[in-house]
Amino acid sequence: MKKIISLTTLIVLIFSLTVVASAKMTGDDVLNKMEEVRDVQTTQMELKLELYDSSGSKRVRTLRNISKKIERKKALSRFLSPSDVEGTGFLSIDKPEIDDEDMYLYLPALGSVRKISGSQKNGSFVGTDFSYNDLSLIGAENYNDDYKAIVLEENEQEYTLKIIPTDEDIDYKYGKLILSKKTWYPTKVEFYDSRDKLQKILTNYNVKQIQGYWTPQKVIMEDVQKGTKTILYLESVVYNDKVNDRIFSPRYLRRY
Repeated sequence: MKKIISLTTLIVLIFSLTVVASAKMTGDDVLNKMEEVRDVQTTQMELKLELYDSSGSKRVRTLRNISKKIERKKALSRFLSPSDVEGTGFLSIDKPEIDDEDMYLYLPALGSVRKISGSQKNGSFVGTDFSYNDLSLIGAENYNDDYKAIVLEENEQEYTLKIIPTDEDIDYKYGKLILSKKTWYPTKVEFYDSRDKLQKILTNYNVKQIQGYWTPQKVIMEDVQKGTKTILYLESVVYNDKVNDRIFSPRYLRRY
């Protein structure tokens, strides 16, 4: 009788472990969950940027960003200060039907709007350590659009993922992303180049809930190969307020 009970217990245990294993999230499941948690329709924020060169010299800029995600994501960024970048605008519009996005840059000194495409998207965004491609990762909403993921480690507090670009315009070979299970927000992302060398580190600090959404108060993008870094400080943010869709057009970029 004891043998029968032991065998039954063993079968139940094996079945339970199988169910648990099958219920574990894949890397892509985690990226999708990150986006689901950030189910934000509109975001309006103002940021202070500190740009540090390799000698430690600092420049300060202020930026307003407005984004809308209904059917497709659209985002407009505008520099407010200092005078040498004031009015500079950047627009991105997702094109999910072809798994791509249109990007436009407006420079007041030239008075023209320039479309950014292909390898140009890996260039520096107006002198910062963020590339144009990197901008879509601020807010942690677009990882599943541009990356696939593999779970490297998991514990009670966090996931560690290997993220691999699915967009051929992204220069990184892969990244390592650490995600908090409490907030479903990345705490740190390391990006590696084609030689498997660490290139950049994105770190989110002091993640708090604002209007029910986890939001970092400070973001640092460090280029470890160049010895430079850009720090973003959140000055203000409003979620899910009305945003006029007409502002998301290349023509509007000139209206400053």
